Amino acid sequence: MKRRFAAAFGIAATLVLANVASGADAPSPTPRPAPVAAPSAPPLRSLVVALDLGSPTLQAGVVRGREVILARGYEVALAKLLAKRLGVRVERFVHVPTMNRLLAAGGASWHVAFGALERHRRAGGPGLTEPYLTTDVALILRRGLSRPRGLSDLRGAILCAVRGSTGAAAIPRLGSTARHLYVVGPERLRTVVRTGACDAALVPALEVGRFAGRHGAGLGPVAGRIRRGEGLGASIPPGTGLELAAVNRELARLRRDGTLGRLAHTWLGLDPAGLRVLR
Repeated sequence: MKRRFAAAFGIAATLVLANVASGADAPSPTPRPAPVAAPSAPPLRSLVVALDLGSPTLQAGVVRGREVILARGYEVALAKLLAKRLGVRVERFVHVPTMNRLLAAGGASWHVAFGALERHRRAGGPGLTEPYLTTDVALILRRGLSRPRGLSDLRGAILCAVRGSTGAAAIPRLGSTARHLYVVGPERLRTVVRTGACDAALVPALEVGRFAGRHGAGLGPVAGRIRRGEGLGASIPPGTGLELAAVNRELARLRRDGTLGRLAHTWLGLDPAGLRVLR
């Protein structure tokens, strides 16, 4: 019995030693290469801002080659403020005359574009920021007319607007039973309000400050605004390093601390967001 047990134990030990030896000779597994981190984008230090120069109320300047020099206006001032809040500077303004290019989905050579871009008209393409300016229509009365408490008070009023403007487009929605006047140009519109041929003029809210300003003698008060659209937003093309969320955060701060309102008073004559909404 003892001899059998010793023989079996010797065989088992031999097998174990053989397995260990063969394991030592087996190739070790090839180590996996460490993942290579994608190169990080360089930090944004300056902004190239695109302008279409389509609205003198919002932006103006002199085009030299592709660059806009002596740039000024509400949107120009807003671009500089946003750059400062983001910790960068505006490197230059460039002229991009068509909306299709301002709304380029990719390959743009600018970081942000301004051009009276209405948020509700966007279909695809880059992201538009939260609105920085309203697209509502303002109501300016002839002298002696009582302020309307709501839109229902305008049903018997003679309304007028510049032909083809957003003010003209708003008139049919108000349900007025009186005849309406559609005129050519803002100066003619002032005239028909001054003379009483029109009870109330409908003017884009972003233009009403200048409309009723130094040339507005003989006009009544600005009675309020009528809702229209979702406002103006700036276009942020993808892949430029400028984050849409970061711009929206700064716009919200500019709105909360009253900077957008002060900017509107400076460049537009009044803050259209401060006008009463007529319902």
